[in-house]
Parts: sequence; structure tokens; C-alpha cells
Amino acid sequence: MHQNITHKGLETDFKNASTGIWLLISLVGAGKTSFAQKLLATDPKGTIRSSLDEIIQMMSFYNYEPTMNSFYGGVERSAIIDGLIDGYKVIVDRTNITRKIRKQFVSLVKKIKEVSREHLQLFDTLKEGIFIEKCERNLIESILVEESRKNIDIYSSFLKLVRDWKVKRKEPGLFTQESSFIKKKLKCIIQTEIVGVYFDLPEETCIQRRLSDPLNVVRDRVQKINWKAVIHKMKKKFEPPEINEGFDRIYTVNQTGIKVNR
Repeated sequence: MHQNITHKGLETDFKNASTGIWLLISLVGAGKTSFAQKLLATDPKGTIRSSLDEIIQMMSFYNYEPTMNSFYGGVERSAIIDGLIDGYKVIVDRTNITRKIRKQFVSLVKKIKEVSREHLQLFDTLKEGIFIEKCERNLIESILVEESRKNIDIYSSFLKLVRDWKVKRKEPGLFTQESSFIKKKLKCIIQTEIVGVYFDLPEETCIQRRLSDPLNVVRDRVQKINWKAVIHKMKKKFEPPEINEGFDRIYTVNQTGIKVNR
């Protein structure tokens, strides 16, 4: 269902949302980072912003090294996983221009929800203390199994969560009504949303915005970039997001306003 809303309406939707991953989707220069910061300001305590550009900047100060792609991506992925399992809204501030790239994040959320469902089913069959011990053993085994290597970061993050429960359970007064607490936490993770924010702006608008970006002074010290050529190349590869990719809803931001497809 398509519905017209205002920027304020989107910000309100974000503020009232529960745990979820918010994928920003656009060409370079569309205003993603500024928009992400506005969303973050509506709920700073409940939100994490993950920026691959800033991870690369922090690790290499714009001296991007292609051979370190997996490392940069691993840092980004770990931050997103920990954020979602801890119950935050996670804004993924990167271009996400193709279905293949977006599928990585959709699949990540689906796996996190799958592991939560498995834990919830186990919870309903065991007492709390036994449940925590069983979860810890199962997660360690999953980490050690070779077939699970691609999801080792997900299992490791869940293991941190379970061990936190284990510590709290031993501290009097800090883990009251534990059964409802655990169940509520797992259900919250299972309900994690996948939201897209698509900036449908003309290529020329993005080029002009990027060329006027003050940070170019810093970027140019390392490498002079032909932003017009870069953005034009991205435009050729760009695939607009569709709800059937696995999104719960998509907000489309353009020069006339915002539409939401739920």
C-alpha cells in the first residue's frame, strides 16, 4: 500500500519503531548521511548508525585499500549484528544500490530471527537456569562447527547475550521475573523490521551535492576523485528497491515528498 507522508511523519515512524535495520539506498551525494543524522536525533538512545565510509576513514583515513574489503565489511557487519541483538534500531548509511548488496543485510536479519526462534522454542521446554546453560553449550557448538563459519559472528553475539543473562541471574535483585524478561527479549529480536529509505533523486542533483561537499577538501588530499564519473557509473548499476526483496516497508524520498510502501 502506497501512502504519502511528510519528513516529520517519517521521523515519527522511526522514533516509534522497535528493533530494526534501516537501509539507506541512493547514489552518492543524495543526502543519506544528513538524513541519517536527523533520524538518529529523534531517538539517540535507541539508535545506532553504521557507516561503511566512516569505518574505512577510521581504519585508513580515506586511503582505501581494496584488499581489506572483507575486513571493512566484517567490522560493519559485527556492529550491525550486535546492535540488532541488543535491541537497537540500526541505520545502515551506505549506498546499497543493488539487490545483491541489499540481500546480504536482509539475509543477515533473517538468520538473526531464525536463531531467536530456535531459542524461544527451547525456552518453552526448559526451566530458566537449564535453558541458559543449554543455550550457551549450543552456541559454542555452533561456533565450532565448520558449516556455521559464515554465521559465526551471529552466534558469537548471541553467546554474549546469553552469558550476560547468566551473570545477571547470579546477582540477587538484578534478574527478577527472568522468564518474562528472556521471552520478551527473544520476541523483540524475532520482530526485527527490515526498512528501506530510498532517495529517488536525479543524477545531476547528486553530482552537484557531492561537488559542494566540504569534506572533499580532506578526500582530495589523499586522492582526487572524478565524482561525476563515479556517480554516473553507479547510476548504470542502480536497482531501485522493491518490497519483495524482503522489506517490511520502503520510504521513497524525492523532490516532491515522501511515499511509503508497506
